[in-house]
Amino acid sequence: MRLKNVVLIGTLTTSFLLAKEVDIKIISSSDVHGRIIPWEYSGDSYVSGSFSQIDTYVSKEKEKSNNVILVDVGDAIQDNSVEKFSKVFPNPVAKVMNVMEYDVFVPGNHEFNFGLDVLSKYTQDFKGKSLASNLFYKKDGKEFLEGSTIMEKDGIKVGFIGVTTPLITKFEADTGNVKDLEVMDSIPAIKAQVEKLKGKVDAIVLVAHMGYDNENGVLGSGVKDIANAIPEIDVILSGHAHKEVSSIVENGVVITAPYKYGQDLSIVDLKFDTNKKSKLVSKEAKTVSLKGVENSERVDKIYAPYHEKLREEANIVIGKASNPLVPKDKVKGIPSIYVEDTGLATFLHNVMLNYSDAQVVALSLDRDDSKWDAGEVKKKDIAYNYRYTGGEITVYEFTGKDLKNYMEWSAEYFNTLKPGDLTISFDLDKRSFKYSLYDQFGGAQYKIDLREEKGNRIKDLKLMDGTSITDDMKVKVGMNSYRFDMLAKKGGIFENRNIPILWDSKTAYGKTEGTIQQLSMKYVQEKKIIDGLPDNNWEIIGLPGDKNQAIAVELINEGKITLPKEGRATNIRSITVEDIKNK
Repeated sequence: MRLKNVVLIGTLTTSFLLAKEVDIKIISSSDVHGRIIPWEYSGDSYVSGSFSQIDTYVSKEKEKSNNVILVDVGDAIQDNSVEKFSKVFPNPVAKVMNVMEYDVFVPGNHEFNFGLDVLSKYTQDFKGKSLASNLFYKKDGKEFLEGSTIMEKDGIKVGFIGVTTPLITKFEADTGNVKDLEVMDSIPAIKAQVEKLKGKVDAIVLVAHMGYDNENGVLGSGVKDIANAIPEIDVILSGHAHKEVSSIVENGVVITAPYKYGQDLSIVDLKFDTNKKSKLVSKEAKTVSLKGVENSERVDKIYAPYHEKLREEANIVIGKASNPLVPKDKVKGIPSIYVEDTGLATFLHNVMLNYSDAQVVALSLDRDDSKWDAGEVKKKDIAYNYRYTGGEITVYEFTGKDLKNYMEWSAEYFNTLKPGDLTISFDLDKRSFKYSLYDQFGGAQYKIDLREEKGNRIKDLKLMDGTSITDDMKVKVGMNSYRFDMLAKKGGIFENRNIPILWDSKTAYGKTEGTIQQLSMKYVQEKKIIDGLPDNNWEIIGLPGDKNQAIAVELINEGKITLPKEGRATNIRSITVEDIKNK
């Protein structure tokens, strides 16, 4: 969404030229997820997007004006291995944000991954204002963080309200990390702060760790709902959804959100006329890319010792692989890990089956650029290809029908193949979603027939020993509880179902040791050598397999045909017989 909207308030006359104008610029980051410098430790390589680049950009803006306010919308202290320092105080992220002079911070859901004590210490170390209007202690009703604050620039007062996603109770249900908090519905919590600020400020800005739309069907968990419920808010700085929103006006409220990993920033320009009763006369938002922006020397210097520690650990050798686990893409732009069984999927499935008593396991792979060559296996190989540090194995008692419904849900990731289609393509909505909505299954044999409509694609479903999986048989299915919760939400395939939990790896092995990442490392260390081969337990069927298909593949790989995309979503429509004509 790269829309640009400007809201003008009031009528500008010649007298405006005589009035004192005050311009205030608000810059917001969100979902930086441990990218302190532009480096990804799982890949041990440079990637654009980081606090270091943000600092360079913001410093230049502050050279132009003293009226710059810097805000972070949350999910800063987790991912990219920075969580290894979660119990180091002061936290390196706090040290960096302090030197960058962040004014406001609102915790995202991942700030709660390490418990309230860690988060409390982090906010104490952070020199700016930490805000969350909807969080209160259960024991005494006191606020966990302040709900709002006022910042003054050139006599203009801007009120900032913080709110985090109410779904933290769901996300942390199995950890107990937020059991001591009362998480209030966002809209009444924000309304209370708006009333508190009325008459004291010239503009109200909501800093919300929420996406544009409601999440998991929960009312008030998206900023669109909030804008429509509370028009007194002037601007909403959003995040969480990992979707760029340059600028949208909803019910007169300007909404903006940067993309993830510090790759973009949201910029809000507020203009005030001090001679008017309603001083705010215009508000404008946009996003800017940080691609090509240089690093900040001061941020790099602070993070240098942490950077070296993380690189050293990422490159620890834990075993060997006899064969590559990820094959080259047969069709450029259609990742092999989605459309064929790979050694990578088989390896992770074997890990899950080995350390649990599950009969069938499910897991999501979401890196288009997955890579794992033969030879030495390093810790980074596992972290790179399975990124979810908190992912565990929870074993549920499914029926065969439950399992098939789950597999059909996963197969909805693909578009239906129509006559004349020559390539597999992805459903636009599912491809655009924040998280991967496609799982692969181990411990079972099956086919996905993409000629069939959604809901009728899973064929020849059997256990690995050849036993047919019938609707009424019980099957022990291992999967990440986060995925199960997504499927059990309102409107999900398991809504209102009481499906028994039989076992979970974090209880059995420990909160850290019981994650799929750590169990994968343990597996390699125990085996010493893994073969890296797929077990070929599943396949996608339905493509013609004829001369036209071969021609289409050749044209795509030669760059003569481009796979369709929309926004950041790629391969959203099949290449057809018509597409290859006259090529």
